[in-house]
Amino acid sequence: MDRRMFLGGGAAAAATAALAAAGLWTARPAQAVAIGSGWAEVSGDYKVHQPPNMTRHTVDSTGLHHFWLYDTDPSTFPGQDSGPRSELRFLDEYTSGSAQFECDMKIASGAHRVCVQQIFGGATAATAFMTLAMNTDSINYYDSTTRIHSPVYDQWIHLNVVHDADAGKVYVYVNGQLKNTFNDRGDNTHYFKCGIYGRTGMSQRTDVYIKNIHLYRKNGGASPSPTASSSPTASPSPTTSPTPTPTSTQAPAWAAGVAYRVGDRVTYGGLLYSCLQAHTSQTGWEPPNVPALWQAV
Repeated sequence: MDRRMFLGGGAAAAATAALAAAGLWTARPAQAVAIGSGWAEVSGDYKVHQPPNMTRHTVDSTGLHHFWLYDTDPSTFPGQDSGPRSELRFLDEYTSGSAQFECDMKIASGAHRVCVQQIFGGATAATAFMTLAMNTDSINYYDSTTRIHSPVYDQWIHLNVVHDADAGKVYVYVNGQLKNTFNDRGDNTHYFKCGIYGRTGMSQRTDVYIKNIHLYRKNGGASPSPTASSSPTASPSPTTSPTPTPTSTQAPAWAAGVAYRVGDRVTYGGLLYSCLQAHTSQTGWEPPNVPALWQAV
């Protein structure tokens, strides 16, 4: 089954115009926040991959995707892979430059040995990168013990996967924090997938929920964003008395559903924050949770 997903957004007008002229993609009005700068948000077709003659995916009017699989489900592509799939296969193929996948994801408790997001296409393997949900309440690099983030069960996480195809690097961010950097598996035609790809030994039933999906592209590299580091630089010890705690009279309180601009200031939890990237706020993106968007001042 094929569906059209409009992924919205846009930045870097010159790059967008050049790439659009080349017929690579169509830019949409800005609606989301990418990690880093210079990205153009893109739209793309996708296909839904499910076990033969079975329904294992739904999407509602708000764009919330529900994927589920049983370990007894037959292979989606018999003889071609190791298990059943309930996935979106985006048709945003690329061979160079940088690409970024963004979403909010919730993995139901008990999920094990199932791929929830991947970059397809490698020289030494079929995939460039895979994120697996494991029964350690974590998402891991493939099914290794290399943990990307924990906990993940029954809670929303914000996931950004950035692929610099030219440098052969994959950067993974969770809730705006750079969690790890991986080598991809060589040059090939790449594209993103998300949902559930069952592996040998997978959980009896797996449920994954994904919303707010966005894709981005740009020419050139995509080194880690300095505002989304997992190791923030410590401030020097004050030599004078501490600055008084900001109060609500200095700036309005942060709220969901507000279009913030770079430099806007808000208060949250008794602290003052400055906006680093223009965005429309939403629940889960409170200033302490998204250092890529807000910086305490």
